[in-house]
Amino acid sequence: MTNEQTIEKLNDALTQLIEAYEILLEKNDNLKNEIEVKSDNINDLENKLSDLNGTTEVQSNKMDGMLNRIQSLLGSPSDTTKEISDEKEEEIDLRIQSESDLEPELDFLDEKEEDNSNESKIDLGRMESLLNGLNTK
Repeated sequence: MTNEQTIEKLNDALTQLIEAYEILLEKNDNLKNEIEVKSDNINDLENKLSDLNGTTEVQSNKMDGMLNRIQSLLGSPSDTTKEISDEKEEEIDLRIQSESDLEPELDFLDEKEEDNSNESKIDLGRMESLLNGLNTK
C-alpha cells in the first residue's frame, strides 16, 4: 500500500465518521427539541392542574357553605311551621263556632288547610338525600 492509498482510506473513514457524527448531532438536537416541547407541555399541564385544584377548592367551599345554610334552614322552619299551623287551627275553630251552618265551606277550609300544611312541611328525608348527592365529590 502506498501513502496515497492509505491517505485515501483514512480520508474515507474520516468522512464517514464526520457524516455519522453530523447525523448524531442532528438527532441529538431533535431529541433536545422534543424534550423542551414535552417539558413545556408538562408545565402547562401542571399549571392547569393547579388551576383546577384551586377551582375545585373554591367550588367545594361554596358547596359546603350552601349545604350548611340549607341545613341551618332545615333545622329552623319546623318551629315557624308549627306556629303557622297553630294559627290556622285557631282561625278554623273560630269559623266553625261562628258559622256552624256553612258545612260546605268548612269542608273546603279543611282541604285547604291540608294543602297548605303539606306545602309548608319540608320533606327532610328527601332533602337529606338530595344534599348527600350534592356532597359527593
